[in-house]
Amino acid sequence: MKAKLAALGAALPALLALSTSASSTEISPATSASAKADGTQAMMVKQNIGCWYRANDPGHLTVGSKTVWATVQITRCTPKPPDKCHLAINLANPIYNVAHKDAGWTSCKKMTLKVGYHCADLISKRQFVTVGTLAMVYHGAQNSHVFSSRKVTLYCR
Repeated sequence: MKAKLAALGAALPALLALSTSASSTEISPATSASAKADGTQAMMVKQNIGCWYRANDPGHLTVGSKTVWATVQITRCTPKPPDKCHLAINLANPIYNVAHKDAGWTSCKKMTLKVGYHCADLISKRQFVTVGTLAMVYHGAQNSHVFSSRKVTLYCR
């Protein structure tokens, strides 16, 4: 129970950000957050120091699979990467997190973080969303961003 409360506490800001997020594209390159059509976004800690990342839509790997999978990725970093990156993922429905994984602080490089949730049955429909958090540090400068995939309706209860 303590772990579930901790995961909920960690993702609550992410879920609140989803409900209040704006679609503005006027963001300074020094504090990044520009998005491409495939959902890839960029975040810079300082000028020309940062990484590109994305949250993939949750889904079943095969038809009839009882596991919903969600992934977040750091797709690439600038030639001179930030000192450290912290990537975390939550698979959530509109009310609470159902799965969480944290990569901890590591070197900034291409990386994929994946989490799964085993469904009790495939009769009921539920909405799911992948919520990721990325934090970066470069010579004392910090930046972080909470990002998400689209909401997807899947058979899972």
